[in-house]
Amino acid sequence: MHDIALLNTLGVKLVLVAGSRPQLNRQLSLRNIASTFDCGLRITGRVELECALDAAGSVRFHIESYLGRGIVNSPGRTRTITISSGNFISAQPVGVRGGVDYKYTGEMRRLNVDKVRAALDDGDIVLISCIAYSASGEVFNCLSEQVASKCAIQLESSKLIYMYNGEELQDSRSNAVVQTLAIEQAQQYVDLARKDPSVCGEFLLYLKESIKACVNGVKRSHLVSRHVDGGLLQELFTRDGEGIMISRHMYEGIRMATTNDIVSIMRLIQPLLDDDVLVSRDQEHIESNVDTFTVVERDGAIIACCTLQPYENNFAEMGCVAVDPAYRSLGKGNAMLGYVMRKAAAMGVTKLFVLTTRTSHWFIERGFVEASVNDLPPSKLAKIDIKRKSKVYICDISTKRALDEKELLLQMD
Repeated sequence: MHDIALLNTLGVKLVLVAGSRPQLNRQLSLRNIASTFDCGLRITGRVELECALDAAGSVRFHIESYLGRGIVNSPGRTRTITISSGNFISAQPVGVRGGVDYKYTGEMRRLNVDKVRAALDDGDIVLISCIAYSASGEVFNCLSEQVASKCAIQLESSKLIYMYNGEELQDSRSNAVVQTLAIEQAQQYVDLARKDPSVCGEFLLYLKESIKACVNGVKRSHLVSRHVDGGLLQELFTRDGEGIMISRHMYEGIRMATTNDIVSIMRLIQPLLDDDVLVSRDQEHIESNVDTFTVVERDGAIIACCTLQPYENNFAEMGCVAVDPAYRSLGKGNAMLGYVMRKAAAMGVTKLFVLTTRTSHWFIERGFVEASVNDLPPSKLAKIDIKRKSKVYICDISTKRALDEKELLLQMD
């Protein structure tokens, strides 16, 4: 809760969806009532609903009480945090499925987006319960994980974050802990894990809802262990993070160049050659180096290109960067840079560098740092045309997490 309060003071707009499953289970246990589940959903009878209302109310009051104190032990005057809570969501009954009556178990229908955004614009933290009402006033117990993903989608959130039990994903080939997944990779894991009874169902639920959110427009989802002190801040603000991150694939239309692309590449870069933005190269040079080119294709036309040339000492150069002016506002340059970074990392490259005379700010904004020509690998240094007075910029892609963070910054552009 302290991390959440701190994020609010930093101006981060926060919507909290408060689940109350442990508290509900405890109340049912005290009454000696066994829960019944079907397809991962609790069947909520009248007694279960009474317990769910008590549990959700208790959780809500505890959250409001804690956050209402602001950031304790902070220097200066304690900033008051305002919590907005209420019937922001509407629900409908799950109903009867496969012959099973789910009774008072509901599913979220709609979020009052305008009211939530107004509260966020006022600096409030919005608190949403897993208890929701139908248009006719009926009360339903909803799955908080689904409520969270639907809220993120309808709000067009940049992030969806689940606090989970801390399970890890491991790459069986390298035994490395997996910290980042593209949507496709996450879905493959879910499909395989469904057949494995040892995999926690709650963990799979977090993954499935994270995938659903990313597919429907949320830029990335995070799973952060609830047992790690400061884990939320680590995940959001440190290079290596703390949890698992799932993000959308950003590389559609990007591929390696072929000999069929040579004429299109030449046509794309010719204006930049004429303006002396790029180092002079002719069609013969492109033909002999076509295997170093990456291109972005759209509707059969090449709209962007660049080269990737490896050097010694785990260096590689990204060069001949060109984007059709008509497509520069669509993020294709960002996507191509992210693709090249991943390709370079797969080759064992830890330092990606560029030489530029006109576009230094574009690279600085994307994580490159100005360096000296003497920082370059010897074989490249021997070939540099000193008369061009190109500036050198280097980007660190030495860790997978660092690469993922840079890629996500590109997606935010």
